[in-house]
Amino acid sequence: MRATCRICRRHRPVMADDRICFPCSVGITHTCPICQAVIPGSGHAPCYPCSQRRRSERQIAEEAATIPIRWMSGMFIAFCESGRIPLDNGLATERIARAADACRRIALTAPNPERLTTDALHAAIGAEGTRRVAPLIAFMSDVGVLDWDRARLQVLIENERVEAILTAHRDSPHAPLLRRYRDSLAARNRKPITQRTALTAALALLAELGDATLGDLSQRHLARALRKSPGHRAALQGFLSFVATQGGPTLTSPKPRRLSPVAQEKRLRAEIKAWRKRLERPRSAGEARAMLIMLLARICALPITRVLALRRDEIVVTRNSVTLWPAAEAIILEEPFASTFLRWARWTSGWSSQPGPWAFPGRHGHQPLSEAAIAYHLDRRPTPAENDRRRS
Repeated sequence: MRATCRICRRHRPVMADDRICFPCSVGITHTCPICQAVIPGSGHAPCYPCSQRRRSERQIAEEAATIPIRWMSGMFIAFCESGRIPLDNGLATERIARAADACRRIALTAPNPERLTTDALHAAIGAEGTRRVAPLIAFMSDVGVLDWDRARLQVLIENERVEAILTAHRDSPHAPLLRRYRDSLAARNRKPITQRTALTAALALLAELGDATLGDLSQRHLARALRKSPGHRAALQGFLSFVATQGGPTLTSPKPRRLSPVAQEKRLRAEIKAWRKRLERPRSAGEARAMLIMLLARICALPITRVLALRRDEIVVTRNSVTLWPAAEAIILEEPFASTFLRWARWTSGWSSQPGPWAFPGRHGHQPLSEAAIAYHLDRRPTPAENDRRRS
């Protein structure tokens, strides 16, 4: 509003409570009525963080009233008040609305806590939804409402991807062949990720064939497909055998040139040496953990997924060594690699206390790091600040 300032007596925009213009208000302070902090300006308004928190609390109450299931509404309020969303941050509004929308959808799919499973969550909010409300899922897992199964979620996601591939090519002349191939893979209990890889390789080969009939498929089409995508060689073996059983031509994939055992051992040693040297001066803790996981996989000859699934209660620490999976493989890490493992593995509690679920937890702790996160940390370009720290 505009009025005459009671200090300079000029007609200007003024603060409504004290009739003071903004230039004259410099140096005037008051106490926040909530946190008692001294802040600029006159009047009785709260400071910015308290104002944001009060607005967030009001939004939480309004959103909770829209959730039809009472226990889900209470869990939503408990989640918002748990500190996983900073209520005094400007981003709290969007995060609260996102969590409330997920709770409303979950309430429709799982009206009872007993029916809240990984399958129900995926059916309610989908794969992308589980990623966007990961803090909410971590909270439900921590309080015991949800028994989160990341492996089951991956199966559901891969099944969706397989169906998306078949749907995208339903008008193709080879759609019936692809559908039969998928059914054949499922009948042999192939994992959904294996089915997706096999279908992707088959589509790359059929793309070279075009709209021609299956009988026109030849070695020339196969060679052209492998030249464009050499990584599909192994996945195409099963499809070539399936094509032969469907009345198509019998094709053979050329075998790749294999390294001798001596050359393979030499390459492995060079790779391990490079990882260890890089681990001496990592750019960040995330990169160090990624390199540690890669070293464990290479040295112990284990799949990366096996290392990522390592649990805290599967680790035994002694004076000079660390034993992984004592009830199974019983892999012993000697010094100095044992000290490197203890330095970069993330521990949130002492060894004498109750262990948490994962040795290499993800961002929100309810599931381990993913292979995509490992690739991100290893391939990420360093920032100028990180380069300066490494040089110093």
